[in-house]
Amino acid sequence: MWIEHDDEHDDEHDGADQVPAALRAHVRALRADVPVRAAWRESLLREIAASRPPRRSHLSRLSRRWSVAPLAAIAAGLACVALGAGGAWWVARRPAPAVTAARGADATDAVVRFALVAPGASRVTLVGDFNRWDPAATPLRASADGRTWEVRVPLSPGRHVYAFVVDGGLRADPAAPRTADDDFGAPSSVVLVAGRS
Repeated sequence: MWIEHDDEHDDEHDGADQVPAALRAHVRALRADVPVRAAWRESLLREIAASRPPRRSHLSRLSRRWSVAPLAAIAAGLACVALGAGGAWWVARRPAPAVTAARGADATDAVVRFALVAPGASRVTLVGDFNRWDPAATPLRASADGRTWEVRVPLSPGRHVYAFVVDGGLRADPAAPRTADDDFGAPSSVVLVAGRS
């Protein structure tokens, strides 16, 4: 690989990063302006001036019909800003995800806390790919106020799909991301467990 420098600065560099001598003349020739005859340039400019303007395409006629007035464009921009601010407010007011992780006794697993606010529920369990979707394997315990149910589960690093069973009905975690396509039509959520650093 070679790096090209101006000829006047060639003295400052060692021979390893200069243009090979055999190519210097060619590089100079390629950089030089190409002489254009004045008569040819004038002839070309006359032809361009004499030619008629290009026909407008079908798309340009459509764009003329659908042009937007400046005030309408400003109103549309303000509406987009208002929608964006409303969406940001809605996301900000949602509770933080209830899934938290801490390193477990086994260095490869993390203890993940699953929690669900389900006031009035009589039984809540956790099902997922980590317990073979067994509704009896991982029951949640109700808090003192009876509104929040929680359990801590050791999970290996990776992506895990899960859901809650609330009084016999399957429910995705409202505080966690949903799976892109619900398995067999059932709502489910995703938790990502980081590997050990």
